[in-house]
Amino acid sequence: MVSPEAFNRVLAQRVALNRAILQNKYWRLPFDNRGHEAFTPVGRGVKASVFCGKHLGVVVCKSREGHEGIVINGVDCSKKVVVRHKHMWCHRPTCPVCFIRGWSVRGARSIVGRLDVGVERGFGKVEHVLVSVHPDDYNLPEKVFRKKSRLALAVRGVEGGCMIFHGFRIDRLRGCLVWSPHYHSLSFIEGGFDRCRDCVHVREDCSTCSGFKGREVREYKKDKYIVTVFDERETIFGTSFYQLHHASVKVSFLSRFMSFTWFGKCANRKYASVKAKSEDVCPACSEEMKRCVYVGNRFIAKNIGDVDYKAWFTDDEFDEDGKPNYVSVHDMHAYGREFG
Repeated sequence: MVSPEAFNRVLAQRVALNRAILQNKYWRLPFDNRGHEAFTPVGRGVKASVFCGKHLGVVVCKSREGHEGIVINGVDCSKKVVVRHKHMWCHRPTCPVCFIRGWSVRGARSIVGRLDVGVERGFGKVEHVLVSVHPDDYNLPEKVFRKKSRLALAVRGVEGGCMIFHGFRIDRLRGCLVWSPHYHSLSFIEGGFDRCRDCVHVREDCSTCSGFKGREVREYKKDKYIVTVFDERETIFGTSFYQLHHASVKVSFLSRFMSFTWFGKCANRKYASVKAKSEDVCPACSEEMKRCVYVGNRFIAKNIGDVDYKAWFTDDEFDEDGKPNYVSVHDMHAYGREFG
């Protein structure tokens, strides 16, 4: 692990490129990968290109009636239009500029697309499952304990899905990320998990049960891999995105390492990936947002490293003279004002 002084210099450089790094403790903590130097949390590399984060414009939702009474993270959207910035992303997991809204977003859309097909094929409900590598296996090659983790899922009735690799966990005593490999899986469980989720029995009663927890108790005695199913997720995309933007990656130039892989019924050989639609959706009303040009007079920060930058924000649809602040790119010919 680097010295505190060196880490603070690197952190300052990363924040200058992407101020969103300050919003998540995981993104800004130092990490200790001694003995596992080939691995790093995503977003800890160098900027991949001068085009990374380049501002491309804005998309706007003008459905003000749908925003009435909606408050998101303290922002009241009532009587306002919602504006989101568009940028150019390189989609590399190590890039400190693009790993959040580039690589993670594209990966989450890919996961949603394939799992949606699984739901259509009758595989059941998508569950969020965690499988933790046993400490005795921490020093094994990743491909080995990935195989063992996949087997641990299979024998417990997890029939297929994706596995997202996390090599590190937060050590709160040391205030850093430490090596503790595990996988977050969005997957389908044989017979579903609702039976166990709604069960009121104590764990000791599970050993003879045919449900998921019964299989988990019996198989843990054999492989010592802890497999846990989380509460019902709100959205597949939200869970996928969150798990991807603090996943881990192998940085060896000789390896084509994949931070998330598919297995079982959702394996690559079963069907090709089907990506979800990539249209921009309003965070307030879920309506599709439209490409617009800002023609108003206020300053709007466009650089994601700027202290005033906001990935999305609310604004007045019209200025004090009653002229629109945001004009559709298709209607620009009707307006003569210059814009920045």
